Amino acid sequence: MKQILNFLTRLGISLPISSITWITAFFLMNVSFWPSLAAGIVGGVIPFYTIKWFQKRSLIKSYGLTKREYDYIQSNLKEAQKKISRLQGKQFQIRSISAMRQLNDMIKFSRRIFTIVKKDPKRFYTSERFFFYHLDSAVELTEKYTMLVTQPVKNKEVLVSLEDTRQTLHELNRSLEEDLMKVLSNDLDTLRIELDMAKNTIEHK
Repeated sequence: MKQILNFLTRLGISLPISSITWITAFFLMNVSFWPSLAAGIVGGVIPFYTIKWFQKRSLIKSYGLTKREYDYIQSNLKEAQKKISRLQGKQFQIRSISAMRQLNDMIKFSRRIFTIVKKDPKRFYTSERFFFYHLDSAVELTEKYTMLVTQPVKNKEVLVSLEDTRQTLHELNRSLEEDLMKVLSNDLDTLRIELDMAKNTIEHK
């Protein structure tokens, strides 16, 4: 929502400047049509991207991050989004109901962590285990599981591998849930403090 408002702000400022520049060049300075149009476009593009630069700088500052940190986190978020999409793409390849539930939980936890960090990039540092280890493991194990499931031959070795993978996915789901709780830890601490304050107020009254 904030990105949309920032874009509309840039557009609302740059379009009038662009129009004024073109009108001034064409009507008042008697510049021919195409050069005046080019001047109008340039006159709008420069403030558009200048304002965008200041908006991004202000946004990064509000997060308490440096530009280098912010760009690094955004890069990891893009990679995480691709991996979550790969997980989602495996949903319809799993036939086991229990495995499907595990995958749905995995996607739910992953998307929730992703959304929280996207809104508050500084929380990336409390969820590095998710981004650098657990999400990769989730993708690799899910792809391995779907590969085994689609094998035409289900001998003892394949069945044992399937069961081992299911068990590992179950354990990984618990790790993802722990990752989510860790990302939410500050919110939970704040909520506890607010509840304690509310209880103290009620008891005092």
